[in-house]
Amino acid sequence: MIPRRFTAFVAAVALLGTLLPAPAQACDAVKEVPDSLQVAWVSRTGAAAGNNTWLEVVQLGELRSLIERSHRDATTVLRAIGLLGRKQTAKASYKVVVFEVERAALCRPMDGEPGTTVAGLPICDHPEQRQGVGVKPLAYTGCGYGTDLGAGIRGLDVLRVRWADAVAKGFCVLPWERMLAEG
Repeated sequence: MIPRRFTAFVAAVALLGTLLPAPAQACDAVKEVPDSLQVAWVSRTGAAAGNNTWLEVVQLGELRSLIERSHRDATTVLRAIGLLGRKQTAKASYKVVVFEVERAALCRPMDGEPGTTVAGLPICDHPEQRQGVGVKPLAYTGCGYGTDLGAGIRGLDVLRVRWADAVAKGFCVLPWERMLAEG
């Protein structure tokens, strides 16, 4: 027969294990970015940004590939980039803002020492860099890429850029439906 003290101890250890933070996950590698690239900020139609607003963006080519792989399904793509949770559906209207940016204007939203270079870009040092505006907290991995909230797998590499830097070469706003149709 097992003494009550022992079973109480085992129960306490099991409870403590659920309360302690999980060990840090090992991160997959992120991709290098070219000196100049096109990035996309996907947001609700009414979302606006001021000059000092930091945007969470993805490379336009990767977004287009995701749209193709998702068979142009709005809900699947929005879950994959962290804008919708697993059980949510696309009810609001969205837009895609495309920018041509220089690598020097970008940083990676990830855990680590700010300013440390990872795959050619510094880790963001702005205190609010952990999560993009409108992006679900569960999508933040701390690894420089998001979580596909629909499939629960690694998502696209994410980058940060300040609005004022992003618009330096101009920008183009596309309705979400057009982006889905054209890929």
